[in-house]
Amino acid sequence: MLVNKSILRIGFFLDGYTLKKVNEYYFKYHRFHARLDFRELKQWVRDYVAKLFGKEGFPVELEAHYYHPYARFTDVAEAPCGGKMERFERQLERAGFEVHYNLPEKDAGMGPNMLLVEDAYLYGYYHKIDVLVLLSTQGQYSTLPERLKREGVPTLLMGWNFMYEKENTTVCWKTDPSLRELCGYYVAMEQVAEKYPPKRYASRNLFLVPFSSRSSNASNVWNTYLKNIIASIEDPKSGNNKSPAVARLDC
Repeated sequence: MLVNKSILRIGFFLDGYTLKKVNEYYFKYHRFHARLDFRELKQWVRDYVAKLFGKEGFPVELEAHYYHPYARFTDVAEAPCGGKMERFERQLERAGFEVHYNLPEKDAGMGPNMLLVEDAYLYGYYHKIDVLVLLSTQGQYSTLPERLKREGVPTLLMGWNFMYEKENTTVCWKTDPSLRELCGYYVAMEQVAEKYPPKRYASRNLFLVPFSSRSSNASNVWNTYLKNIIASIEDPKSGNNKSPAVARLDC
């Protein structure tokens, strides 16, 4: 349990390898054809953790860190993703995430960035966070929840389980059972996403938005704004400024 403090301090750590697979799934293979909105993902974490630990109405400080599965391309011979990596990094930074690249000597193409474990543990050891939120599916991070537990810091795991067909092959992506068991709290994020499908003209979506929802023509901004207003009027839940998923703690 969290100590009764006036400020709730959250450490939000994203495993980049898992996030890459999640993004690919929802954009290419899921019927939503959506992308993750990193700003709204952070807000969802704020709302959910405050609700889960009985801290609604308390001030929240959230540290957000993204751990890239690649080494930084300036440290290796060639950029593994070219310009896409730079654009993705800027998108994360605009949303308030600090980006950490894999060490060149540890990077074998693409895989878990184990710097996440040490950084997250240090935040807990020095009592800089009250709760860790880990978005991952990989068993390599299984040592982290137990280490943080000894420092009095609980871990909430945001896991993903899904299946899809790719080039006549069934891809099955599941959260590692050991990681899930060791974390004190678990959220099945694919279930949360299914409950709140992204809508093109919604005043506010959850953490997924239709990929084509952004207008490519500045002259359409006002028209889009009006559609957002109409959608919010028609949506009976639009009066709640918090994430719509905050009321659902059964995932």
